[in-house]
Amino acid sequence: MKRGLKSQQSSFTKLKTEQEAATRASFRVALEIAKRGKPFTDGEMIKECRIAIAEEMCPEKVNLLKTVSMSANTVTRRVENIAENISSQLFDKNGHVEWFSLALDESTDVSDTAQVLIYIRGVDKSYEVHE
Repeated sequence: MKRGLKSQQSSFTKLKTEQEAATRASFRVALEIAKRGKPFTDGEMIKECRIAIAEEMCPEKVNLLKTVSMSANTVTRRVENIAENISSQLFDKNGHVEWFSLALDESTDVSDTAQVLIYIRGVDKSYEVHE
């Protein structure tokens, strides 16, 4: 009975680790999609390509790769979570500055996509500069 319990526990631990890895992989791909300004629906195409490669090169990993969710809704949520995290990091780091300057620059790239650059420089009470 004790051996059965340990077997169940190791199965749950392995499953949890695989799920965490799938979530991390989903976040990494969503970040790359966002950095390149690609449509969030590209996540589904990337997943299909990844599975096709795995079927040819390492068939034993196909089922594991299928667990990584890359739907447009999932990519949207992941990008929103990343944006919230970046915003909170900026506030945590720059929220306690005494003085700050802000520089904004908007431009359109070669694919006619508008992009905004925001640069923040702040000085805290001990005159340390944060960017």
